[in-house]
Amino acid sequence: MPVRFEVPKGKFKDCTLLAGFHGIGETGYITVSYVVHALKARRVGFIRTANPPAFVTTTRSGLLTPFEIYRRGNLVMVKLEFPPHRSEEAEMARTMACWAVEEKFKDALLVGGLDVGFKNGRHESRIVPTRAYWTKAKGFSIPLLEQGLYVYGPLAIMLGEFEANNFPAVAVLPYADMSRSDPRAALVAVRTVSKACKLKIDISDLENYAKVIEADLDQRTRIARKSVQGMYV
Repeated sequence: MPVRFEVPKGKFKDCTLLAGFHGIGETGYITVSYVVHALKARRVGFIRTANPPAFVTTTRSGLLTPFEIYRRGNLVMVKLEFPPHRSEEAEMARTMACWAVEEKFKDALLVGGLDVGFKNGRHESRIVPTRAYWTKAKGFSIPLLEQGLYVYGPLAIMLGEFEANNFPAVAVLPYADMSRSDPRAALVAVRTVSKACKLKIDISDLENYAKVIEADLDQRTRIARKSVQGMYV
């Protein structure tokens, strides 16, 4: 079973895609989750895979599944509650990029974390734009990722697909702590997303929201360990 995006066809022309995976500092996940929360975005679809995480949970809005797609205006957000199975991680990233190109999205904002050990200077983040996004990226006033450093994992696959399709996309990489969830890094990313999309996103409760996410991630880790032993909740 290939990775499938179950969403309305032909409804995303000129939209901006916002996506982030679980990585350094959980920066991408916290950023996308908070933007969905702050904008009160509406769920518009799901991502189906052959090996989905065997977990669901509930929220005030109802059942929450592992991979969901949200929308507010022309901003479309892919929210991954759990990391995809390692065997499907690359396929999900490639499929997501191809979906954005085929559905004629305007551009894409990808969010990840950059090991704070590489921080050099006063800037709180770096960016990696495709050539089609180069001119717009100059307006960010954020330096490019230094030569010799690499983007790896799902964001690298998406950037490669976007570059091959001459599609405007940029990865925003705040410096983040590798040892824990880092709400400070997510705050930097949310500010950049807000500026790039010309949105007013209230960041006043991001710190408290990030603490809830961190506690939830700890709980998920414990549940995942139990599930390996055949103990499901």
